[in-house]
Amino acid sequence: MGKLVSVLLVCSAMASAQTQQIKAGSAVYIEPMGGYETYLAAALLKKNVPLVVVLDREKATYIIHSTINHIQPPQSQPGVVINNSNTIRDGESPSQDAFDSGFASGQAAAARRAAYKASLGYSTASIAVIDPQSSQVLFSFSAAKDGKNQLQNTAEDYAKHLKDFIEKSEKQKK
Repeated sequence: MGKLVSVLLVCSAMASAQTQQIKAGSAVYIEPMGGYETYLAAALLKKNVPLVVVLDREKATYIIHSTINHIQPPQSQPGVVINNSNTIRDGESPSQDAFDSGFASGQAAAARRAAYKASLGYSTASIAVIDPQSSQVLFSFSAAKDGKNQLQNTAEDYAKHLKDFIEKSEKQKK
């Protein structure tokens, strides 16, 4: 009988650990991460995540821990060369030439945008919500973004998924 009680206690403890949720309205502290914590706080507010950001770790119910990496490409990338010839070739109509010219112009613009975006590098972020009492990770998310506003975009992506997770948990309780 004693073994059965022990097994039931262990099983119920494991079940409650697996179903632990992030409670809406709880206080959350964002660990400093070289300025990235500001992006996270702004994203939580912008996306209306139902958590209260606090600046005192001791007053927080949960801790947000993040790791951010920014990869800058090497500066010696080759330039893009576009041949934009306006000559009419034998057997082509002027309208075909206009089409080819517009197409080449579009390709050149796309190449410039791609080169600019690549020159910015990319950022990866891994973010977790942790229960400081148990050290249990309650929610984690990773994102990789390139182009402009990489840090803001990864933070907003995280906030959106965290909000969805909390709202889904709240619906399951009802």
